[in-house]
Amino acid sequence: MHYRLIPVLVIALFQSANVWGESTLTESNVQYGHFEVSRAIADLVDLSTIESMSDVLRVDEDIAWKMYVPDAYNPDEPAGLLVYVSPTPEGYMPRGWKPVFDEQNLILISAEKSGNRTPTKKRMLLAALAPYVASENYKLDPSRIYVSGFSGGGKVASLAAIQFASLFKGAIYICGADPWPNVDATRLAEAKQNRYVFVTGSQDFNRSLTQKIFKNYEEDGMSNINLMIIRGMGHETPDEKRFRMAINFLDQRE
Repeated sequence: MHYRLIPVLVIALFQSANVWGESTLTESNVQYGHFEVSRAIADLVDLSTIESMSDVLRVDEDIAWKMYVPDAYNPDEPAGLLVYVSPTPEGYMPRGWKPVFDEQNLILISAEKSGNRTPTKKRMLLAALAPYVASENYKLDPSRIYVSGFSGGGKVASLAAIQFASLFKGAIYICGADPWPNVDATRLAEAKQNRYVFVTGSQDFNRSLTQKIFKNYEEDGMSNINLMIIRGMGHETPDEKRFRMAINFLDQRE
């Protein structure tokens, strides 16, 4: 499967929108807590791009994301953003993670209808568009834009993290990761500047594969990486304590 078009699309989208430039956000657009946002695909990408990706996109399609914004969000202190790729059709925040988002000025966004039965190319596109959607109403810190996912979502996150290395400055792969596809030397050099956490459990059936991909990262010169093997954990998302440790590593608060 070819993913080369997607980075070109996303780079053009962010450059034209000047996402990290002067903010025109207003307090009236801000929501807090858990809510859903929806955008027409035709408002996010141009018609020629939709036509070139007609295998996964429809011109009349609406895309929805679940979001969580902490009550303490303050536009004077740009927030971090975690793009979470779900293995199920429903976007959501894993159980027990909310205190970490509240404590660490972190916003969550997770696409709906982006589960394991959705084509990988579309899941990657939705993950890459998520920061743009979030930035429409929230001031974000570009150094804290991260991507994560669980199981099949972790595999998609591992592809997106490398393909969009200039966008995602860190990633957490939970009980699932894939080797990156062919990328050019410039993108790989960017990826090596970012930070990555691999999370698995001693009882996770994907543990061996996760460890193998971690070893591949080591062998390919990725130095800012961390492997967490949680004793007694199966194929599941980590608890609050371990998730906080993963975010701290991405934030370079080891």
